[in-house]
Amino acid sequence: MSINRFIKKPIKLLKIFLLVIITQVVFANTSLSKDWWNNDIDSPYLIGEGVLKVFIWEVYVLRLFSGNPTFDPSKPIVLEFEYLRDTTKKSVITASIKELRKMNTSKDKLLIWEEYLQNAISDMNKGEKAALYWQPGKQITFYVEGGSKELIKDKEFADAYINIWIGKNTTKPDLRKIITGQH
Repeated sequence: MSINRFIKKPIKLLKIFLLVIITQVVFANTSLSKDWWNNDIDSPYLIGEGVLKVFIWEVYVLRLFSGNPTFDPSKPIVLEFEYLRDTTKKSVITASIKELRKMNTSKDKLLIWEEYLQNAISDMNKGEKAALYWQPGKQITFYVEGGSKELIKDKEFADAYINIWIGKNTTKPDLRKIITGQH
């Protein structure tokens, strides 16, 4: 027996072990992302992932999931937000209303929609996740990881709100391209 045989066998076993560990980490992350937003999409594909920056601050990582391997705006999606800093409910609502106002939404609708947001949005701490499950032309569900769920069955609000991120006239077109897989 040569010494090379004794060296090669442990190296081969180490490679197999590392491959198993890497596979476990990759698949664990995929299933964890899906679980907490209630399995709304049976076999989700991660279409894209980007970071929202406001001035110099990174606010959250945004991930778009779909039941299709490519983004189709006529199909349901999940937008997952992983917060990179503490963010208040008030700041999220203020920013959301500002974006909805840019879509020429009437003052009366904005008042109603602000009430929806008051019920749906929470203060978020660094590392926490929230998600939106959007069914085009129907409704939107707000999730907070490990916590609340708020279903809003106002199709006009649902479509307008999701368009803050995926609409053709978004104020963050580069982020839109990244998360919708058009980069």
